[in-house]
Amino acid sequence: MLKATGIRLLKYILIIPVLFLPGLLRAQDSNILDTVIVEDYSIKSPVNYPSSFSTTIYTEDYEGEFETTADLINLAPGTTVRDFGGFGKLKTVSIRGSSNEQVVILLDGIKINNSFGGGVDLSTIPAGIIDRIEVIRGGSSAIAGSDAIGGVINIITKDTGNPFTSFYATYGSFNTFLINAATSGKAGGLGYLVSFNHAQTDGDFKFRSVNGLTLRRINNEYRAESFLVKLDYSLNYWNIDFLNEFYYDDKGVPGLGEFQSDSSNQKDVRNFTTLRFSKNSFINDNLDFELILYNNFDYLKFTDPTPTVGIPIDTKSKLNNIGLKPTVTWYPTDNLSVRSFAQYNYENLNNDEFNNPDRNTLSYFIGNELFLFNNKLFIDLLTRIDLVFTNGSEDSFDFAFSPKLGIKYNFYENFNIKTNIARSFRVPTFSELFFPEQGFIGGNPNLENETSIDFDIGISYETPKLSFEVNYFLRDVDDLILFVFVSAQRIEPRNVGKVFENGIESTVIYSPTDYLSFYGAYTFLDGELDDTGAQLPGRPKNQFDIRAVFEKYNTKVYAEAHYLDKIPLTAFRNSRTTDARTTFDAGIKYSWKNYYANLESKNIFNNLNVRDAFDFPLPGRTIFLTLGLNI
Repeated sequence: MLKATGIRLLKYILIIPVLFLPGLLRAQDSNILDTVIVEDYSIKSPVNYPSSFSTTIYTEDYEGEFETTADLINLAPGTTVRDFGGFGKLKTVSIRGSSNEQVVILLDGIKINNSFGGGVDLSTIPAGIIDRIEVIRGGSSAIAGSDAIGGVINIITKDTGNPFTSFYATYGSFNTFLINAATSGKAGGLGYLVSFNHAQTDGDFKFRSVNGLTLRRINNEYRAESFLVKLDYSLNYWNIDFLNEFYYDDKGVPGLGEFQSDSSNQKDVRNFTTLRFSKNSFINDNLDFELILYNNFDYLKFTDPTPTVGIPIDTKSKLNNIGLKPTVTWYPTDNLSVRSFAQYNYENLNNDEFNNPDRNTLSYFIGNELFLFNNKLFIDLLTRIDLVFTNGSEDSFDFAFSPKLGIKYNFYENFNIKTNIARSFRVPTFSELFFPEQGFIGGNPNLENETSIDFDIGISYETPKLSFEVNYFLRDVDDLILFVFVSAQRIEPRNVGKVFENGIESTVIYSPTDYLSFYGAYTFLDGELDDTGAQLPGRPKNQFDIRAVFEKYNTKVYAEAHYLDKIPLTAFRNSRTTDARTTFDAGIKYSWKNYYANLESKNIFNNLNVRDAFDFPLPGRTIFLTLGLNI
């Protein structure tokens, strides 16, 4: 397997630069810095993690387009978003073959994953509040603690910097309606931003079931409201920042395509609050200080009066997460910085069926960033220790040590080589440990932590006209947790052993003229369970995304193609799979003064066999019209 993967790696390293060699040669022209790029795509690492393989996605590049947060994240190489029902329904993300629970989601740098289910439903994060998204691929527990085996996605909200007022409204297929209004400005010394987002859909699309029946989705409606408030103020050289993000939704849960429920319902509430105090030149000119206080409240209520199996369901869970994080950054020399923080986090689940468990986490981090040889060589050495105390039907204590070494070297003009090696971990969720005993299913308080060793290496080339990146990655996971049949009549979570994953990621961004740009991302993943030799369930082997944009005379025309390989549905060899599929999207936007109009279609050729999970159908062709203004 390693030999075959090495051959594939060599093939892509050789082929990709050759395909774009004409553009590469033209990019050496001395006038290149004067070029205006239509869409400022970025494959550069976020400023705090320059050695990481990562992608930064700016929402302004997609202004007016009907792109959800999940759609934007899915454009990054190495990421796979699974959609369980269309707009407003559950959407999970995998990075380099990870599970959803193995990806940390940050909101303005603070983790919003909780210990109840582990993962984050991307449909609960409206794109209208986002400025940019940083996708950091590869083991990152040194950065984010538990759950970062796959990587980290940092969702950065709009800021109070430049005063603006914006409004847009979208209407489209299945009575889908979306509005967003936002304003930012200054009132004396107080900076502010207020944003409101409303979304709804009937979701009653036609689909083809796994047995070839053409049906219509029922009980698939969705309605959501979101508010974002940000304030900043400077007082005696201290910066004080406040954020509150509130989200609420009410949606039907139809279940499987051929056995739809007409009455099940789910309600979600999230209220996320942070208060930051920061000061540059704290105590002396070489020291910066930041203190973050945060609270994240999650509420979920699910009802199903007439389930297919068992008695009526009426359950609700409340999870409260509070913490504080003081950070000190020291700059002893011009080419060295040392960042250190301590963090305390407390979570409490209010759910009698789970026996109301709670979790205390104490963390300490120190990281050194060193630039050498006129900034040609960058070395990033990070170390983190986590102490996790879980109290439930059975108590447990976990200790985790998460080091990471990253190196970036500019070996020739605009060429860089990067490599990282890291150890990461995931503590079992409350659901995995304490799932209520129901005879045929239950939790397992004896689970061990998942742990992984990650390695990646690759090259990148970056100019305004042409950028590309190719890298090879591998991950060795121990004690992977899966819900499995332990007998003919019982399912429970177990540590199923080792998993080896490796693959290739590549990205190309090419702008041959001032008004034309192309983006392409390809991921190959080979991930196998040691015990069965089967491809990891829920992970496709191949994924390819292409986007082309033409923009001139106030008109923007864009088109996308998305290929997703078949997805195994179980952890066994010869597992049933979804169908491999390709979908095409296209649209046109016209701008006049402060106004714009955008008309687009997704899944243009009306592929009714699109699905990311067994009998969870997705919409065929959809059409959306967006009208907006910016002041």
